[in-house]
Amino acid sequence: MDHPSDPWHEVRRSPLHGHGVFARRPIPKGTYILEYEGVHITQEQADAQEPSNPDDPFHTFFFAISNGMIIDGGNGGNDSRYINHSCEPNCEGHESEDGNRVFIVALRDIAAGEELLYDYALTIDDKITKTLKKQYACLCGTPSCRGTMLALPKPSKKQRKKAKKKKWLKKIIRQAVREEIQDLLRNT
Repeated sequence: MDHPSDPWHEVRRSPLHGHGVFARRPIPKGTYILEYEGVHITQEQADAQEPSNPDDPFHTFFFAISNGMIIDGGNGGNDSRYINHSCEPNCEGHESEDGNRVFIVALRDIAAGEELLYDYALTIDDKITKTLKKQYACLCGTPSCRGTMLALPKPSKKQRKKAKKKKWLKKIIRQAVREEIQDLLRNT
């Protein structure tokens, strides 16, 4: 039986990507699970670093914080650096009041054995292109997966209206095709 002081988590192989962090026991919503630790570096220092894995140069253990610094979980970090991304997360990072620390907190009740996931929502200064989205591809496979770990800009009113119109048109076409198929089946 787990003791209340035992860690909430453990690291093991993940079906999503490499290593992952999993709940060792049920974790109630709102629980501070662990701190995201590592050396604090500047954006310039992060940009100057060589990739930790040349075969996967877009994979890092960086966590940007509001004071402009970056926590480098690959240098002096802990298990939190293995928390994978999901577009439907069960955790999120909460900054301390002074903005120097980040704690991983459960967004909902998490079952024992469930992988801990948060939305990386990575921000990039460059224009977000198809190539950039692919370089930061999301592997979560959830129904609301946006296909990338990047934070995407919110669609404009015009874009939302166009998407709504496209969805309506697809619905009308599907309905017409169903009716046509039913007519064909009745006449055979």
